[in-house]
Amino acid sequence: MASLSKTQEKLPKTPSAARPTIYALGLASLAIGLIKTARPAAISERTGLGAASMVRTLGLREMAAGAGLLLDGGDKRWLVAHGLNSAGQVAVLLKARPANPRQWRGLALFYGVILGLTLADLYAGQRLRKAKG
Repeated sequence: MASLSKTQEKLPKTPSAARPTIYALGLASLAIGLIKTARPAAISERTGLGAASMVRTLGLREMAAGAGLLLDGGDKRWLVAHGLNSAGQVAVLLKARPANPRQWRGLALFYGVILGLTLADLYAGQRLRKAKG
């Protein structure tokens, strides 16, 4: 727990009330992006996306947005960039053509993750706005 507070202190531009939310969102984005980058073929197969290279690209964008949140989370532009990244992922997922129940479940999980990140974006934005207030 001491490590978490030390890392959060390194976010000088981020108001202290918003740090935990933005920090968690940044870490989640890095983890999700890493999974997409490391296993794009598996994710592509489980969702019916077809192109593993697109999943890898989505993972790289997710990691970039997560790193931006961790390094400069007090700048609302990173939250906007993260939200736009989520919108881009939805646009890509609309092209998915699941062929079996397993792929439908994978696609539903992918949409659920994006929904969770979008809600976290909105919450972080609200916390940031109130903290800067």
